[in-house]
Amino acid sequence: MKGFLFFVFLFVISALGVDAQLYRPKKEAVPDKVFTVDFSKDKPGLYTDDDVRNDFGNIKWVLTKERGEITKEDGHGNILRVSYPEGAVGPQEGGIQFVRKLPGSNEYYLDYYIKAEEGFDFGKGGKLPGLTSGGDKFTGGIHPENGEGWSARYMWVKDGGLIVYLYYVDMKGKYGDQLVLKNCKLKPGKWHRLTQHIVLNTGNKKNGKVEVWFDEKKVVDERGLRLRMNGLGLIDAFYFSTFHGGATPDWAPKNDSFMRFDNITVSKVVPDFLK
Repeated sequence: MKGFLFFVFLFVISALGVDAQLYRPKKEAVPDKVFTVDFSKDKPGLYTDDDVRNDFGNIKWVLTKERGEITKEDGHGNILRVSYPEGAVGPQEGGIQFVRKLPGSNEYYLDYYIKAEEGFDFGKGGKLPGLTSGGDKFTGGIHPENGEGWSARYMWVKDGGLIVYLYYVDMKGKYGDQLVLKNCKLKPGKWHRLTQHIVLNTGNKKNGKVEVWFDEKKVVDERGLRLRMNGLGLIDAFYFSTFHGGATPDWAPKNDSFMRFDNITVSKVVPDFLK
Protein backbone atom coordinates (compact mmCIF):
# COMPACT_ATOMS: atom_id res chain seq x y z
CA MET A 1 0.00 0.00 0.00
CA LYS A 2 2.82 2.42 0.91
CA GLY A 3 4.53 1.74 -2.42
CA PHE A 4 1.28 2.47 -4.31
CA LEU A 5 0.76 5.77 -2.46
CA PHE A 6 4.35 6.84 -3.16
CA PHE A 7 3.79 6.10 -6.87
CA VAL A 8 0.61 8.22 -6.84
CA PHE A 9 2.52 11.01 -5.07
CA LEU A 10 5.24 11.00 -7.75
CA PHE A 11 2.58 11.01 -10.49
CA VAL A 12 0.85 14.04 -8.98
CA ILE A 13 3.98 16.14 -8.51
CA SER A 14 5.12 15.17 -12.01
CA ALA A 15 1.81 16.41 -13.38
CA LEU A 16 2.41 19.69 -11.56
CA GLY A 17 5.79 20.04 -13.25
CA VAL A 18 7.88 19.38 -10.12
CA ASP A 19 11.09 17.36 -10.47
CA ALA A 20 10.33 14.02 -8.81
CA GLN A 21 14.04 13.40 -8.17
CA LEU A 22 13.93 16.06 -5.47
CA TYR A 23 11.64 13.86 -3.42
CA ARG A 24 13.58 10.63 -3.60
CA PRO A 25 15.53 9.66 -0.44
CA LYS A 26 19.19 10.62 -0.74
CA LYS A 27 22.05 8.61 0.68
CA GLU A 28 25.10 10.37 2.10
CA ALA A 29 28.00 10.10 -0.32
CA VAL A 30 30.98 8.23 1.11
CA PRO A 31 34.28 9.42 -0.38
CA ASP A 32 36.95 6.81 -1.08
CA LYS A 33 39.39 8.67 1.19
CA VAL A 34 37.83 10.45 4.16
CA PHE A 35 40.97 12.09 5.52
CA THR A 36 44.74 11.90 5.84
CA VAL A 37 46.49 13.92 8.55
CA ASP A 38 50.29 14.15 8.57
CA PHE A 39 50.56 17.32 10.73
CA SER A 40 52.64 19.03 8.03
CA LYS A 41 50.59 22.24 8.24
CA ASP A 42 50.91 22.56 12.03
CA LYS A 43 53.41 24.80 13.77
CA PRO A 44 55.75 23.15 16.29
CA GLY A 45 54.50 23.58 19.84
CA LEU A 46 51.38 22.84 21.86
CA TYR A 47 48.70 20.90 19.98
CA THR A 48 45.33 22.29 21.09
CA ASP A 49 41.68 21.34 20.76
CA ASP A 50 41.38 23.91 17.96
CA ASP A 51 44.34 22.33 16.15
CA VAL A 52 42.57 18.96 16.25
CA ARG A 53 39.45 20.53 14.73
CA ASN A 54 41.46 22.27 12.02
CA ASP A 55 43.41 19.12 11.08
CA PHE A 56 40.70 16.46 11.26
CA GLY A 57 37.44 18.37 10.72
CA ASN A 58 33.96 17.17 11.75
CA ILE A 59 34.99 16.63 15.37
CA LYS A 60 32.26 15.55 17.80
CA TRP A 61 34.32 16.32 20.92
CA VAL A 62 37.97 16.69 21.86
CA LEU A 63 40.10 16.59 25.03
CA THR A 64 43.81 17.44 24.78
CA LYS A 65 44.53 19.20 28.12
CA GLU A 66 47.99 20.38 26.96
CA ARG A 67 49.15 16.78 26.51
CA GLY A 68 49.68 17.04 22.75
CA GLU A 69 52.67 18.63 21.03
CA ILE A 70 53.82 19.04 17.44
CA THR A 71 57.52 18.38 17.03
CA LYS A 72 59.81 17.58 14.11
CA GLU A 73 61.57 14.27 13.50
CA ASP A 74 64.05 13.35 10.79
CA GLY A 75 62.38 11.24 8.13
CA HIS A 76 58.85 12.14 9.25
CA GLY A 77 58.71 15.93 9.39
CA ASN A 78 56.05 17.10 11.83
CA ILE A 79 54.62 14.45 14.15
CA LEU A 80 52.16 14.44 17.05
CA ARG A 81 53.79 13.72 20.42
CA VAL A 82 51.37 12.65 23.20
CA SER A 83 52.29 12.69 26.88
CA TYR A 84 51.23 10.28 29.63
CA PRO A 85 52.31 11.82 32.97
CA GLU A 86 53.69 9.71 35.80
CA GLY A 87 50.83 8.33 37.89
CA ALA A 88 48.13 9.26 35.33
CA VAL A 89 45.24 6.82 34.83
CA GLY A 90 42.33 7.27 32.46
CA PRO A 91 41.50 9.86 29.79
CA GLN A 92 41.15 12.77 32.20
CA GLU A 93 44.73 12.40 33.43
CA GLY A 94 46.77 11.00 30.54
CA GLY A 95 46.94 10.99 26.75
CA ILE A 96 44.46 12.78 24.50
CA GLN A 97 41.03 11.93 23.14
CA PHE A 98 38.74 12.97 20.31
CA VAL A 99 35.96 11.55 18.15
CA ARG A 100 36.04 12.34 14.43
CA LYS A 101 32.69 11.58 12.80
CA LEU A 102 32.76 9.60 9.53
CA PRO A 103 30.23 9.13 6.73
CA GLY A 104 28.48 5.90 7.68
CA SER A 105 29.88 2.93 5.76
CA ASN A 106 30.05 -0.86 5.84
CA GLU A 107 33.81 -0.88 5.27
CA TYR A 108 36.87 1.25 6.08
CA TYR A 109 40.64 1.02 6.47
CA LEU A 110 42.37 2.87 9.31
CA ASP A 111 46.10 3.31 8.87
CA TYR A 112 48.62 5.14 11.08
CA TYR A 113 52.21 5.15 12.33
CA ILE A 114 53.11 4.99 16.00
CA LYS A 115 56.28 5.06 18.09
CA ALA A 116 56.69 4.62 21.83
CA GLU A 117 59.62 6.77 22.89
CA GLU A 118 62.58 5.30 24.75
CA GLY A 119 61.67 4.79 28.40
CA PHE A 120 57.93 4.43 27.74
CA ASP A 121 56.31 2.61 30.68
CA PHE A 122 53.65 0.29 29.28
CA GLY A 123 52.54 -0.74 32.78
CA LYS A 124 49.53 -3.05 32.70
CA GLY A 125 48.18 -1.56 29.47
CA GLY A 126 46.45 1.32 27.76
CA LYS A 127 44.27 2.36 24.85
CA LEU A 128 45.12 3.28 21.26
CA PRO A 129 42.98 4.71 18.40
CA GLY A 130 40.56 2.60 16.38
CA LEU A 131 37.37 2.66 14.32
CA THR A 132 33.98 2.60 16.05
CA SER A 133 30.24 2.83 15.57
CA GLY A 134 28.67 5.26 18.02
CA GLY A 135 31.82 7.25 18.77
CA ASP A 136 32.90 6.55 22.35
CA LYS A 137 29.56 5.07 23.43
CA PHE A 138 30.39 1.35 23.42
CA THR A 139 33.39 1.29 25.73
CA GLY A 140 33.87 1.13 29.49
CA GLY A 141 31.64 -1.91 29.98
CA ILE A 142 28.72 -0.60 27.87
CA HIS A 143 27.40 -3.54 25.84
CA PRO A 144 25.43 -2.86 22.60
CA GLU A 145 22.60 -5.22 23.52
CA ASN A 146 20.61 -4.56 20.34
CA GLY A 147 23.53 -4.58 17.95
CA GLU A 148 23.29 -0.82 17.49
CA GLY A 149 27.04 -0.17 17.59
CA TRP A 150 30.53 -1.47 18.45
CA SER A 151 34.11 -0.32 18.97
CA ALA A 152 37.48 -1.64 17.82
CA ARG A 153 40.17 0.34 19.60
CA TYR A 154 43.60 -1.17 20.09
CA MET A 155 45.22 -1.71 23.46
CA TRP A 156 48.86 -2.07 24.34
CA VAL A 157 49.37 -4.60 27.11
CA LYS A 158 52.29 -5.51 29.36
CA ASP A 159 55.70 -5.07 27.71
CA GLY A 160 54.18 -3.49 24.59
CA GLY A 161 52.11 -6.36 23.23
CA LEU A 162 48.98 -5.42 21.27
CA ILE A 163 45.34 -6.48 21.01
CA VAL A 164 42.17 -5.27 19.34
CA TYR A 165 39.79 -4.49 22.21
CA LEU A 166 36.45 -5.34 20.60
CA TYR A 167 33.00 -4.38 21.88
CA TYR A 168 30.11 -5.78 19.82
CA VAL A 169 26.74 -7.49 20.11
CA ASP A 170 28.19 -11.01 20.58
CA MET A 171 31.03 -10.07 22.96
CA LYS A 172 31.53 -12.75 25.60
CA GLY A 173 32.26 -10.66 28.70
CA LYS A 174 31.49 -7.25 30.17
CA TYR A 175 34.66 -5.52 28.99
CA GLY A 176 35.06 -6.63 25.39
CA ASP A 177 36.78 -9.44 23.54
CA GLN A 178 40.51 -9.47 22.84
CA LEU A 179 41.90 -10.19 19.38
CA VAL A 180 45.61 -10.71 19.90
CA LEU A 181 48.11 -9.29 17.39
CA LYS A 182 50.29 -12.40 17.33
CA ASN A 183 54.01 -11.97 17.96
CA CYS A 184 53.71 -8.16 17.87
CA LYS A 185 55.22 -5.64 20.28
CA LEU A 186 55.75 -1.92 20.23
CA LYS A 187 59.51 -1.54 20.45
CA PRO A 188 60.45 1.76 22.16
CA GLY A 189 62.36 4.03 19.82
CA LYS A 190 61.01 2.37 16.65
CA TRP A 191 58.19 3.45 14.32
CA HIS A 192 55.50 0.85 13.63
CA ARG A 193 52.63 0.83 11.16
CA LEU A 194 49.16 -0.27 12.28
CA THR A 195 46.54 -0.97 9.62
CA GLN A 196 42.98 -1.95 10.55
CA HIS A 197 40.32 -3.14 8.09
CA ILE A 198 36.73 -3.62 9.19
CA VAL A 199 33.92 -5.06 7.06
CA LEU A 200 30.51 -5.17 8.71
CA ASN A 201 28.21 -8.16 8.61
CA THR A 202 25.11 -8.08 6.42
CA GLY A 203 21.75 -8.18 8.20
CA ASN A 204 22.08 -10.40 11.26
CA LYS A 205 24.51 -12.82 9.64
CA LYS A 206 27.87 -13.75 11.12
CA ASN A 207 29.93 -12.66 8.13
CA GLY A 208 31.73 -9.54 9.36
CA LYS A 209 35.51 -9.39 9.65
CA VAL A 210 38.33 -7.56 11.39
CA GLU A 211 41.81 -7.63 9.84
CA VAL A 212 45.00 -6.04 11.17
CA TRP A 213 48.47 -5.64 9.68
CA PHE A 214 51.47 -4.78 11.85
CA ASP A 215 54.37 -3.34 9.88
CA GLU A 216 52.56 -4.52 6.73
CA LYS A 217 52.30 -8.13 7.92
CA LYS A 218 48.85 -9.59 8.62
CA VAL A 219 48.51 -10.49 12.30
CA VAL A 220 44.72 -10.61 12.81
CA ASP A 221 42.20 -12.23 10.45
CA GLU A 222 38.98 -12.63 12.42
CA ARG A 223 35.99 -13.66 10.32
CA GLY A 224 32.47 -14.87 10.99
CA LEU A 225 31.68 -11.93 13.27
CA ARG A 226 28.26 -10.45 13.97
CA LEU A 227 29.37 -6.92 14.86
CA ARG A 228 25.91 -5.33 14.55
CA MET A 229 22.25 -6.19 13.89
CA ASN A 230 19.30 -5.08 11.77
CA GLY A 231 21.31 -2.78 9.54
CA LEU A 232 22.37 -0.59 12.47
CA GLY A 233 25.91 0.13 13.58
CA LEU A 234 27.56 1.56 10.47
CA ILE A 235 31.22 2.51 10.83
CA ASP A 236 30.69 6.17 11.70
CA ALA A 237 33.62 7.33 13.86
CA PHE A 238 37.38 7.39 14.25
CA TYR A 239 38.06 7.36 17.98
CA PHE A 240 41.49 8.75 18.82
CA SER A 241 41.67 7.34 22.33
CA THR A 242 44.95 6.87 24.15
CA PHE A 243 45.70 6.68 27.89
CA HIS A 244 46.89 4.22 30.54
CA GLY A 245 44.02 2.16 31.93
CA GLY A 246 41.94 0.51 33.26
CA ALA A 247 40.76 2.74 36.04
CA THR A 248 42.73 1.79 39.16
CA PRO A 249 46.09 3.29 40.25
CA ASP A 250 48.05 0.12 39.41
CA TRP A 251 47.54 0.90 35.68
CA ALA A 252 49.51 4.16 35.92
CA PRO A 253 52.95 4.68 34.35
CA LYS A 254 55.79 4.92 36.86
CA ASN A 255 57.45 7.72 34.88
CA ASP A 256 56.47 10.38 32.35
CA SER A 257 56.00 8.57 29.04
CA PHE A 258 55.53 9.70 25.44
CA MET A 259 54.04 8.22 22.25
CA ARG A 260 54.37 9.59 18.71
CA PHE A 261 51.75 9.44 15.92
CA ASP A 262 51.95 10.25 12.21
CA ASN A 263 50.19 9.82 8.84
CA ILE A 264 46.69 8.97 10.11
CA THR A 265 44.33 7.89 7.31
CA VAL A 266 40.73 6.67 7.13
CA SER A 267 39.81 5.42 3.67
CA LYS A 268 37.92 2.86 1.61
CA VAL A 269 40.97 2.56 -0.64
CA VAL A 270 43.18 -0.49 -0.17
CA PRO A 271 46.60 0.63 1.15
CA ASP A 272 49.41 0.48 -1.40
CA PHE A 273 51.26 -2.34 0.37
CA LEU A 274 48.22 -4.62 -0.11
CA LYS A 275 47.79 -3.96 -3.83
